[in-house]
Amino acid sequence: MAYKFRPGEPVREAILRCSRDQLDSAVSELSERINEDPEKAIHQARKAIKKERSLLRLARGTMKGSQRRRENAALRDAARALSATRDADVMIASVDALADRFAGQLPAKTFKAIRTRLLKRRRAAATASPDGQAIPELGAVRLRVDEWQLRRGGWKAIDSGLDRTYRRGRRALRRARAHGRTEDLHDWRKRVKDLWYHERLLASTCGPTVRGHAKDLDHLSDLLGDDHDLAVLRDELTNDVAAAPADLEAVLRLIDHRRAELQAEAFGIGERVYAESPKAFRRRLERSWKAGRKLARVPEEQHPAQLAAATRRP
Repeated sequence: MAYKFRPGEPVREAILRCSRDQLDSAVSELSERINEDPEKAIHQARKAIKKERSLLRLARGTMKGSQRRRENAALRDAARALSATRDADVMIASVDALADRFAGQLPAKTFKAIRTRLLKRRRAAATASPDGQAIPELGAVRLRVDEWQLRRGGWKAIDSGLDRTYRRGRRALRRARAHGRTEDLHDWRKRVKDLWYHERLLASTCGPTVRGHAKDLDHLSDLLGDDHDLAVLRDELTNDVAAAPADLEAVLRLIDHRRAELQAEAFGIGERVYAESPKAFRRRLERSWKAGRKLARVPEEQHPAQLAAATRRP
């Protein structure tokens, strides 16, 4: 099922449906598809977990804080169980991208030597059976979804979560630009990813403007993700100099050069997607949302207790 709220769908139902879809998808990848293509299965499972955690953040205006924190912690633990294999995979992909982009500037054997070393790490990580650690956590969250108590419906259910995500992204952009530290850039990427997921959920109701903004966020997330992957690769190469290639310094210079390119492009896009004040962003999304719901002829949502009371009236 697509990761989006349908224009005519009550928000409570949309939150629960999308939650079930993402949790079922993650469990299915790790239990049914892991043997066919482990790398792809883990990648897809991690994506589903990220979408689910982002959905929890969007729903902060309707979920109890204790309930939301409990589920988020379980999902975080499940994602961590899959991280070692993922880190090895992305470093290999980063080496391949560097070899293609800077072909001829360094001997091909340099990149081949690094790749061989990372493949050994990948095989070692694969023996840890991360899927066996993650599946129970994901399954437990999935069983609890039907017990979630969502207090608000309609725009009020998602307003505060969307506002908080946008504000956190703007602050993270300022920190990353001011300091340029890897951890600040990585934190900004997580906030960008959250806003991208949120706008994906709302785009079918809010229309083409939100879809266009979400497309920019997707590209920005990719740029920051590539930058972080290169930072992880750089740390790996410098932490074990004895196993590094003889021309390590040349490799590091290429990594730093590419990271500077990625960051320059990311900051340019970032200034555009976070150009609005939080208040203006929130108002624009609310207007688009309400216009889309009106077109779909969706009545204002009531709390389940209100609906029950209405049905008892003579």
